[in-house]
Amino acid sequence: MNGADAAAPQVEGLSDTDRVRLALAAGAIVGTWFWDVTTDKFTFDRQFADAFGIDPALGGSGLGLEQIVATVHPDDREGLSAAIEDALARGGAYAHHYRVKSRDGTWHWIEANGRVDKAPQSGTVTFPGVLIDIDERHSLMEERDRAMRLLEAFIEAVPGVVYAKDREGRMLVANRGASELVGKPMAEIIGKTDLETLGNSAEAAGIMERDAAIMAGGEVVQIEEQVSYPDGREAIWLSTKAPFRDDEGQIVGLIGSSVDITERRSTEAELRETEERYRLASRATNDAVWDWRIADGHVVWNEALERRYGHALAESGAQWWLDHIHPDDRDRVDQDIHAVIYGGGTAWTAEYRFRRADGAYADVLDRGFLLRAEDGTALRMIGAMQDLTERRVREAAVRQSEERARLATEAAAIGTWDLDLRTGELRWDARTKALFGLSAKASVTYEDTFLRGLHPDDRAATEAAVAAAIAPGGAGHYHIEYRTLGIEDGVVRWVAARGRTIFTDAGAPLHFIGTLVDITELKRTEATLRELNETLEARVAAEVAERSAAQEALRQAQKMEAVGQLTGGIAHDFNNMLAVVIGSLDLLSRRVDASDPKIRRYIDAAAEGAQRAATLTQRLLAFSRQQPLNPEVVDANQLVPDMSELLRHSLGADVRLETRLAAGLWRTHADRNQLENAILNLAVNARDAMPEGGRLTIETRNASMQEQGSAAIPGGDYVLIAVSDTGAGMSPEVKAKAFDPFFTTKQVGKGTGLGLSQVYGFVRQSGGQVRISSAPGEGTIIKLYLPRFTGDACDAAAEPQQDLRPGGAQEVVLVVDDEAAVRQFSVDALTDLGYRVLEADGGLAALRLLDGHPEITLLFTDIVMPDINGRKLAEEALRRRPDLKVLYTSGYTRNAVVHDGVVDSGVELIGKPFTVGQLAAKLRAILDF
Repeated sequence: MNGADAAAPQVEGLSDTDRVRLALAAGAIVGTWFWDVTTDKFTFDRQFADAFGIDPALGGSGLGLEQIVATVHPDDREGLSAAIEDALARGGAYAHHYRVKSRDGTWHWIEANGRVDKAPQSGTVTFPGVLIDIDERHSLMEERDRAMRLLEAFIEAVPGVVYAKDREGRMLVANRGASELVGKPMAEIIGKTDLETLGNSAEAAGIMERDAAIMAGGEVVQIEEQVSYPDGREAIWLSTKAPFRDDEGQIVGLIGSSVDITERRSTEAELRETEERYRLASRATNDAVWDWRIADGHVVWNEALERRYGHALAESGAQWWLDHIHPDDRDRVDQDIHAVIYGGGTAWTAEYRFRRADGAYADVLDRGFLLRAEDGTALRMIGAMQDLTERRVREAAVRQSEERARLATEAAAIGTWDLDLRTGELRWDARTKALFGLSAKASVTYEDTFLRGLHPDDRAATEAAVAAAIAPGGAGHYHIEYRTLGIEDGVVRWVAARGRTIFTDAGAPLHFIGTLVDITELKRTEATLRELNETLEARVAAEVAERSAAQEALRQAQKMEAVGQLTGGIAHDFNNMLAVVIGSLDLLSRRVDASDPKIRRYIDAAAEGAQRAATLTQRLLAFSRQQPLNPEVVDANQLVPDMSELLRHSLGADVRLETRLAAGLWRTHADRNQLENAILNLAVNARDAMPEGGRLTIETRNASMQEQGSAAIPGGDYVLIAVSDTGAGMSPEVKAKAFDPFFTTKQVGKGTGLGLSQVYGFVRQSGGQVRISSAPGEGTIIKLYLPRFTGDACDAAAEPQQDLRPGGAQEVVLVVDDEAAVRQFSVDALTDLGYRVLEADGGLAALRLLDGHPEITLLFTDIVMPDINGRKLAEEALRRRPDLKVLYTSGYTRNAVVHDGVVDSGVELIGKPFTVGQLAAKLRAILDF
């Protein structure tokens, strides 16, 4: 047959009549097609090809239907195929909407209109049709649908009832609220009048009559209507109704909305009632009631503001109220009330002074309560000012009277009580409560407090005395002594009680009042006197024994003190002499012919003897706790294993060494070298106690005492190092003297008796404790308790190797010592080591040399010298030469550079006696730092 326009080719099988009919039916035709269903040949014109984005040259030869469907929008293909199958199945007219892509690449909506013709004679089926552009129409339809959905959503979202009626009152549109109101589904409402849907016909007639009047009047009206719910509930609805007009302005119906205001009306009524009660209450009270609107500071007052304070005001600003507060109270009140307002609080209370109209100030107690919006914003605060002036005067008088009574009873140490015999109420003052072991705030009763607090042996007599005193018609007097148990504190006390009963004129008892006095000390004194009389002879004997023990302890302490003073007195001179001997032997050994073994043996023997003397002096200093210590952070679990080789060598093959090291051991702060010496001393003593061999155990663990400690160890945290053996053990007499200096159980020449003394002195000087557990045949355990270190310092690094490199000629050392022999040894030793040396015999000479020789690198000075000691000399030298290095030496420091047994921070010290090697290493460590 032909196409839609003159330029289109003829489309086979379509007559001109058919083409005209289809064009007229479709309107804006944008293409035609003819589909021979039998042969699946689909031909089309140029406009069709443009609409589908197909090559027009293919229109005459034709394509398969599947090729045509493939050009349709993917979302529309399934629907198109279904529509075509439906048309083929039933025949006749066909119409369907879908999207196709034009040549410019855009998708647009078209409507395909056609007809399925079936020829029974030939068996052929043809499907001609045309395309109509509906893109604009489809956009309008979508906009309409969107508007309808929006309208439906809006109607459903509006609270209450929304509706539209025609002129006869039939419902045209309604939301779910209308359905809920009448209690019927929407299908039974639309198209019906109120008379047909509402259960109450009279109510429905009234509504329709009002609706008709509104449509007749042509104005918007807001009215309240009485409505009955299906369940019988009565409600008040606020309805807004307006005429509904058509495009020409003619009234064709009515539109309206209604909201249930039943609860609001009830709330308003309650609010009016509450406001009336508030108004009447504020007029009836003597307190100044105020209502503060926080947004603008407006305050409303009741009549009491004038009646009580003289201010003839009904309204004011918040600032007026604040200005009338006493200046000393104003800032506090202002800050407190705003802290409640802006801090989310609900109530405020304050006491302050408020200025009356006559200028005098009244003491007031003010309370306010906040009203807040749902978001927490403070809206109003309502409160009342109570005048406390008269009450304060009465309270002051009562306090004054009570204070006089209290002072009188306190001065006499007297407690008071008052038992109301009509109500059973018991009142005790703080003194009486204390005599029964109660706190001042404890509540009391006759049965649960007074009777329960009596000593069982005294309860019967006391109850009988009370009963006699309060008996009607009796004398009413009460005087008795009894014991209290101390209800809360458990302390037993003796009290003397005196009281009397107050009777009515008819002889009925009213009050039972009286006083209590603590006579515990009196009773204790009486008991003591009786005991003294009975046990005088035994007490005298015990006192004599106690004094003898005290005198023995004093003699022992004086002996120890004498040893300490003796040690300090001889340490300086003795160590100076040893310094000369050991130093000279050291220099001599460097110069003599080493090939002669006798000379070497003599020198070594002399050096060994001098060293033993030095060790003895050091042990004396350790016992007397006067040795200089260099404490550091020590991990005993590391120190003990490091000593294992030395210990095994010292113990010999017959003694087996075991160590038990606790996990998580705390650290301590002690002199590492002295701690090693202490452990070694204990190990050697243990070895000597096991001549046939045995087992030596060194154990570490944490030891935490209670805060008060015990009789043995003061409270605190300690690192415990225990050295135990399986030897012969000690008798109680030996154990009591084990730490005494020069005490030993060894044969003459086998020990000095200073080993345990040195251990004891070192541990006590380090702030610790030493304890011995021993018994004959059960071995010995010696426990060293060293204080736990809780600081953040890291463990001390290992001691550096000694540096014995000689000095250079450019390194000048000034030696200062008042002992000529010691000074000469130091000069010779330093000269042999390669240093250039200057010497002085005192502080003044040393300062002159320092001023005259700026090349001096290091000051090597003794500490204990006449006139100017070494510490003062160094301070003056460093003031003149801040870059000068200083090395101290001494056999006994006398606390010049050592305090509490610890070398002062930043001080370098080498103790006398010392060897040339020790001096060389110390100098290099200082000079190279």
